[in-house]
Amino acid sequence: MSARVPTRHPALRVVPFIGALIGAAVAAAYVLGDAEAVAAERLEIPWWVLLGLFAGVEVFVLHVQIKREARTVSMSEIPLVLGMFFAPPAVVLAARVFGSGLVYALYRRQGPLKLSFNTALNAAETGLALLVFRAVLGDADPTDHLAWAAAYLGACTASALAGLSVTFVIFLFEGVLRWRDLRAALLKGVPMAVLTTTAGLIAASCLVLDPGTAWLLAAAAVIVVIAYRAYASLSERHLSLERLYRFSQVVSATPEVDEVMRSVLAQARDLLRAEVAELTFVPTGGAGLRVVLDSEGVLQRQEADLDDTDWLWRQVVARNESVLMSRGDKDPAVVAHLAARGMREAIVAPLRGESGVVGLVAVADRMGSVRTFDADDVRLLETVANHASVALEHGRLVDRLRHEAMHDGLTGLPNRAALESAARDALVQTRVGASPGVALLLMDLDGFKEVNDTLGHLHGDLLLKVVADRLRTHAPETALVARLGGDEFAVLLPTTAQVDEALAVGRALLASLEEPASLEDVRLEVGASIGVSVAPVDGDEIGALLKCADVAMYAAKSASAGVVAYRRDLDGHDPAKLLIATELRRGLADDELRVYAQPQLDLRSGEVVGVEVLVRWQHPERGLLLPDEFVPVAERTGLLRPLTATVLGEGVAACARWYAEGRVLGVAVNLSPRSLLDPDLVADVEALLRLHQVPAQLLTLEITEGSVISDLARTSGVLQQLADLGIRLSVDDFGTGYSSLSYLSRLPVHEVKVDKHFVTTMAHDAHDAAIVRSVIDLGQNLGLRVVAEGVEDAGTLALLTELGCDLAQGYHLSRAMPLDELPAWHDAHQAARAGAGFTSQRPPVTPLPQAGATIL
Repeated sequence: MSARVPTRHPALRVVPFIGALIGAAVAAAYVLGDAEAVAAERLEIPWWVLLGLFAGVEVFVLHVQIKREARTVSMSEIPLVLGMFFAPPAVVLAARVFGSGLVYALYRRQGPLKLSFNTALNAAETGLALLVFRAVLGDADPTDHLAWAAAYLGACTASALAGLSVTFVIFLFEGVLRWRDLRAALLKGVPMAVLTTTAGLIAASCLVLDPGTAWLLAAAAVIVVIAYRAYASLSERHLSLERLYRFSQVVSATPEVDEVMRSVLAQARDLLRAEVAELTFVPTGGAGLRVVLDSEGVLQRQEADLDDTDWLWRQVVARNESVLMSRGDKDPAVVAHLAARGMREAIVAPLRGESGVVGLVAVADRMGSVRTFDADDVRLLETVANHASVALEHGRLVDRLRHEAMHDGLTGLPNRAALESAARDALVQTRVGASPGVALLLMDLDGFKEVNDTLGHLHGDLLLKVVADRLRTHAPETALVARLGGDEFAVLLPTTAQVDEALAVGRALLASLEEPASLEDVRLEVGASIGVSVAPVDGDEIGALLKCADVAMYAAKSASAGVVAYRRDLDGHDPAKLLIATELRRGLADDELRVYAQPQLDLRSGEVVGVEVLVRWQHPERGLLLPDEFVPVAERTGLLRPLTATVLGEGVAACARWYAEGRVLGVAVNLSPRSLLDPDLVADVEALLRLHQVPAQLLTLEITEGSVISDLARTSGVLQQLADLGIRLSVDDFGTGYSSLSYLSRLPVHEVKVDKHFVTTMAHDAHDAAIVRSVIDLGQNLGLRVVAEGVEDAGTLALLTELGCDLAQGYHLSRAMPLDELPAWHDAHQAARAGAGFTSQRPPVTPLPQAGATIL
């Protein structure tokens, strides 16, 4: 679940929260009053020393790079702990506010809003830490161990407040708040707070024993900071070299120009931890092309207006030098350029080719607000540019060879290989529901052999060029026109499912050939025959479509019919019509579908926590049919919605019965890709839950990676609506499809299911075991539950438990069973667990309120 805030200017939403933090700090100061330092009789630190310490820890911060985010560790707990023991609370609070505030304003040059928030937050967390410290310590001796516990508790509480406050401000700016983000915010800063508090307590203990140790402590602190910075710099260089090596491998292994550009930009962005990476190609004498990699990994092309009067052109292209445009640069040209592009900072390096500088490679806006680009980053980008130049030159050569391999040398049209590749891509789009169908037109010229025999091959080649030009001119814009060889041409319509539409295109192409062709001093009449096949009706593979179109083409030639669509009786075969769709419609009406359940085991507790519901068809003649035998038919014939309604309805109804019996068992239902495109899906699922009074969190909807990514713009919105209802979302068969982290991290999913093909063989296949381990680690890092299906033996179950997998299902636990058999099986399983000494508790689940509902 996530919360949303109404649309409003972010600054206007943050200001009241800043006021609340200030109010909390004032209240803490009032409660603490005029209290004295708890160890004043031993030592009292002057206010100006504390102010200097708080300012110093903000200036000499430690930079920690976590993934693509730079974080700052200020070690503010050290002066805070010293202040707890050796200064009055009012002095500590004032020193923290003014010391850190001066650094934020003068050294980091933060804007008014950020400065106000950080200062208010420092005041609030300092006041809270002092209140907790004083409350826990009470009247105890400050040298007692209770004082240590009070200091730890105060510092950790302040750290939790800081994490929650930052998360809440992000919510105010972005409008979305996920509860798991709050949980992470509570704990993220605690380990560092404990570490720095320990350092502060060591310093305080030394000062209690002998105030003269202050000089030794100061010297030790300086040495530690210098040593850490040296180590961090060395570590950063080592990581940069490692990333650069991987970059070289990735780029050199990619031959296509577009893929080279995508790899260069993605790797450059990661290497320099930048938010933006772009390539700009500048042809001689004018405007060029800018290529930017967006957040979804898609190359965006824009026109770039660079010429020899442009400031950046003079700096990089004319001088063949890199340019560093850093934050706070006073050069008017730099300021103007960054402002025009909406950037905070940037590095631009020349992209060199055989003829000199052919373009620019640039990165902008380093991740986080802690670090900025420096001279080392400039050298790193120059190395990236050198590798990119070589790879792009290599890519152009490979692309030219590839183009020749995929195109007909005579007409310039795509050849058979290109047609088959494009057809396969189009058929994939059809299978995932992103396209209604594919049509293929196969054309053969009439009397072409006579032209070659009578006039010679020169005139025959000229005729083929004329035909190619006319087909290219009169075919639809989305069509692919190809020459397959000899006088045979093909036209692929990648989004056409209607036979009539394909026939109309065929007739238009024949009409374009009616005008006699002028071949030097000869005018020839051109005739042709066209056969049409359509997917998925005539087949869902390119081979089947070519065969059917070929049969139809020869039927057209034999009957002089011009254009003919494929029919089964044309090729001499008259098989019985497939009645599966009709039988499925009858089966739905006669209640022949059966819903089965396969239990899912919690590997930590050994308790069954849910089931996956699976559909079967009890065919009166063919016996029990599996989903693969009839679900595709349902998708093509409009029966998917009643089929989905049956499975969801019976699954949710069973969940309600089990819940009433005291069995808190979730149900997981697999959704077809086309179901996500149903505009009524969300409303129907919500109505079904209300009808049966089933808590939303007990329903899990399983989706495949491809079903989401094929139409991300539409499906992501549907998934978010389902997640907002409280329904759990699972990515099924993870690892077999796109497996994209960027997509996975952006979708509101709660779990991933490891594909059974990897799980089944992981016990004796190291490669599959590594994949399963990687998916489990990924799920844990993203806060997702991981389910392994296909567990068929005790060894696999033990290995999954060792790897930290959350849930498992498979034949080793139980085969799928009819829904009405599940309670008896569950009772037996619970009895076996009880006999082994396990106990289970029913988790609290709040039902949805009663409301009117309609059946799916």
